[in-house]
Amino acid sequence: MRAVSLLQVIYSFFLGLVVVGLVAIGINTFHPQPPWPEYAWEKYPGASPSPEQVAEQEAAMQAARAAQEAWSLNTSIILLICATVVLAVSLWRPAKMAVISNGLLLGGIFTMIYAVGQSLSSSSGQLPRFFVALAALVLTVGIGYLTFIRRAASAESLPGPEADAPADAAEAGPLADRVAVLERRLEALGRALAD
Repeated sequence: MRAVSLLQVIYSFFLGLVVVGLVAIGINTFHPQPPWPEYAWEKYPGASPSPEQVAEQEAAMQAARAAQEAWSLNTSIILLICATVVLAVSLWRPAKMAVISNGLLLGGIFTMIYAVGQSLSSSSGQLPRFFVALAALVLTVGIGYLTFIRRAASAESLPGPEADAPADAAEAGPLADRVAVLERRLEALGRALAD
């Protein structure tokens, strides 16, 4: 692997990590996790809690667990939307920005993994978690198709270097054949010297 292409792979990978880091920081900034209630008797170490305090604390813990479950499910949906946006942006790829587009694609994939993991951590119902995982699967397959299969098919339909050859090449006849044989011999010699 050439040094330039290795550097491009490393850059794309770290761009993907920066994208998922930005999304995670954005989630924690604009959609923070609900706080857990403190035990009232923790403030006073020597005091024992009354039954009313214990019941009140249990009710507060149940409410906090419900809020945590809702937050976890909502966060997984927000992450899925963010991953979709990043993956859609990665489809826009001018030829000179392929490395950045690949980094955004990796960032979208990492964010999608984060969304599925967040939905798995929620236990607030199997049906919403299933739909988050199903949406992640459909989006991943769709973006993969658009990125790899459709783009490869459109690249194959582009004219190759032989289409750019002048019309006089057919008239060159034996000279063109000799040049082709010479090029094959030089390629074989280059491969032999590389080994």
